[in-house]
Amino acid sequence: MNVYVSDHQTVSDVSGTLFTLVQASTLAQVTLQNTGANTINYRFQELVGSTWTDMALTGTDLYNTLTANQVRLVLVTSSQPQVRLIGNASGGSTLDFSVSRIVTRTSGGPVPLLNY
Repeated sequence: MNVYVSDHQTVSDVSGTLFTLVQASTLAQVTLQNTGANTINYRFQELVGSTWTDMALTGTDLYNTLTANQVRLVLVTSSQPQVRLIGNASGGSTLDFSVSRIVTRTSGGPVPLLNY
């Protein structure tokens, strides 16, 4: 089953959660586009036990910045139950994003959601 979601998110100057993925699949293809005027700082985190942990060091696709109009394709791989994107932008900005995943669903089983 292919699961695809496209949406946009206001990014404030205070660091906060931009979206969360509930892991129905260990691999997600995420496209991030800064459609605002200010640089967005972002990082992906995974929920390890009860602690949110950065998935990579700064300077990687999983922990970086997006300048105005920049687009980045990120492959997110995690076996943890949840993954989230944290971000902020000095002066605020807007993030357009899409998430694609391929998941296995049993016949007659529930449709996996990206978030609930």
